Amino acid sequence: MHTTPPLSTEPLRFVVPPIHHRTLRNGTPVHVITSPNEDLVTVTFAMRTGSRHDGVPGETSVTAQMLNRGTERLDALAFAEEVERRGCNLRTIADSDACSVQGSGLAEWFDDLVALSAECLLTPRFDETELDKLRQRLIADMMVDLVDVEWLAARACATRAYDGHPYSRPRNGNPTTLRTLTRDILREVHVRMLAAPRHIIVAGPIDADVAVAKLDAAFGRLPAPSALVNTPRATMRARAGVMAIKDDAVQSAFRIALPCVSFDHHDYAALQLLTSVLGGYTLARLFMKLREEKGYTYGAYAFSDVRPNGAITGIVTSVGNDFTADTMSVITDEVRRMGAERINTDELENSRQQILGTFARSNETPQQTASLVWTMVQHDLPMNFFEQHIARLQKLTPEDLLSVQGTYFSTNAWVVGVSGKEDVIRPVFDGLVDSVEEWSAEGYQ
Repeated sequence: MHTTPPLSTEPLRFVVPPIHHRTLRNGTPVHVITSPNEDLVTVTFAMRTGSRHDGVPGETSVTAQMLNRGTERLDALAFAEEVERRGCNLRTIADSDACSVQGSGLAEWFDDLVALSAECLLTPRFDETELDKLRQRLIADMMVDLVDVEWLAARACATRAYDGHPYSRPRNGNPTTLRTLTRDILREVHVRMLAAPRHIIVAGPIDADVAVAKLDAAFGRLPAPSALVNTPRATMRARAGVMAIKDDAVQSAFRIALPCVSFDHHDYAALQLLTSVLGGYTLARLFMKLREEKGYTYGAYAFSDVRPNGAITGIVTSVGNDFTADTMSVITDEVRRMGAERINTDELENSRQQILGTFARSNETPQQTASLVWTMVQHDLPMNFFEQHIARLQKLTPEDLLSVQGTYFSTNAWVVGVSGKEDVIRPVFDGLVDSVEEWSAEGYQ
């Protein structure tokens, strides 16, 4: 006989491991998470400038990706060999709000890891041949994206979920903007990167004072960081519908956005629990209804996308054309039910345990703690934020959630993005949005 395992009633007591906060002589904050029992060390040099600051869409992402493709001293191949023969990894990445150089390897290579990170950050080559190769690869990836209904739906939804905001743009730009990028533009972006507010996070078996001395020698000649260049907070265009037509599609992809809040908002913990109940894992309502009961899809989920200048609760799924209309009806019903009905106690506890368990499993190492530190830095949160957040999650009751449900889960506030065959997807918007527009692939040719 099938029995349901009892829910855990033991509270999660999360405490952020000790973090040593220091400052380089140029004013760069350094955060060191020391763990003498670890062999791996990571060094992250993070700068608070990203694609939302782009003049030419894609310029920050491309500049970041070019940092480790050769330096003034070494070409791309030679630099890669310098990193790899030590068994290290060195990534350079950018998103909407930040870009970073992230190095990892055995602790014995810490000095070399710092030196190589500094070399690629401070003296990139920006080789024309490497830029052309990167540009060609990115454009080829974009051509693949154009036949993917899930990507198309995401782009359609973003145009109104982040209405008119830089967050609505893909961070890599598009083929048209990529073709305009030159070495001179990349060098200008590089200057912006080095002037941006920055933090260095070190995790592993490294003494804090030793780490700071090595970092000061490598990065201390940088000028003091400037103030953060901010942008307005993104807003949604409520009850907007956007479709991305692909008339040979055999599936319809849904990307729906609801309002969300920043990490430090008093409603965030409740909203995280409610989003989990709706679609945060495999026992959640959307998954159980659309996959387990109806068999329409491999998965249907809800998630929070919280950024420094905007946040949404997203709903994602893809289904065969024949199931498109009913899927929209199910999503509509579940959003409305989430906004109006008291959450069942068992549902709440299951979601709570899922969140707490996932959080505990994903924060076991110094490197994972480093990710938490960057989140707190980037969102201007106190260093005990996650301790307080975990405690808050464990105190919330179904009654506490009722006002939050009515505020954030409503079809009067959402943005609906759908991609697929026009005659299949156009009818799903009827009565659910105030306007329907078509997302154009202009710039992707």
